[in-house]
Amino acid sequence: MALNQQQRRNSFTNPAISRVNNFDDAYTSQETATYRGVYAKIAYFLALILLGVGAFFYMHHYFAANGYTVASVIAENYVIFANETSIMIGAWIVTLVAGLIAAFVPKTIPVTGSIYCLGMGYALSITSFIYAAQYSGIVVEALVLTVLIIAVMAFLYYSGLVKVGQRFKMIVITALIASCLGGLIFFIISRIAPNSAIVTSIIKLQNGPLGILFAVLGVILGACLLLLDFETIAQAVENGVNKKYEWYCGYSLMLSVIYLYLKVLQLLARIQNNRN
Repeated sequence: MALNQQQRRNSFTNPAISRVNNFDDAYTSQETATYRGVYAKIAYFLALILLGVGAFFYMHHYFAANGYTVASVIAENYVIFANETSIMIGAWIVTLVAGLIAAFVPKTIPVTGSIYCLGMGYALSITSFIYAAQYSGIVVEALVLTVLIIAVMAFLYYSGLVKVGQRFKMIVITALIASCLGGLIFFIISRIAPNSAIVTSIIKLQNGPLGILFAVLGVILGACLLLLDFETIAQAVENGVNKKYEWYCGYSLMLSVIYLYLKVLQLLARIQNNRN
């Protein structure tokens, strides 16, 4: 039996997709979200990220070929030019602003989400470039491991081996908020008092076994976020949400993939640091 509008609203339990219920037009369109439509949006955002990656390599090659000023030397054959630093800061600012607007005004995601993914492609590239200079092969390892985790999580969810219940969702969301707040607080303190005892102690812990443990927990959190996104997509399609919210579902998944990749990169770096 078909669900009426109120029943469909109440059927959403995923914190991510539940925001769609705040919009009056969530269920008023004749066209509803489909898996094909969501996958198309995911492919679109992924293409923008790759475009940002391509922009980084083009600009890096351009700066090198035209003798621009070197800002820092990370390792042999790994240098960052002064102009690249400015572009990187600009990319992070643009992605931050676009991401915040997308989070609070989901209807803007076709535009703000596009800007975010394009800027993040550039920002991720220079971040990966810095990691690659310090740890041989780490970027390829991180990419492969990220893809494997996505594949495993997709298999576990769509095969029914893992159920995304309400308690699970609350734990994941709470852990994500705590992780983001902790990271933000540490970032602020490290900029205000970089040589303080608390900053040096945390950095020392990060490079030890405890740091590896926290990095593993970060990867697990990223994997769990993927499960929430799979649930979001399934609920949006099965409950007949307005087709335009395919953008929201695709963008949400890309955020989790980016988060997971960064956590995997961090984990591999800490493992290599501990070996040294």
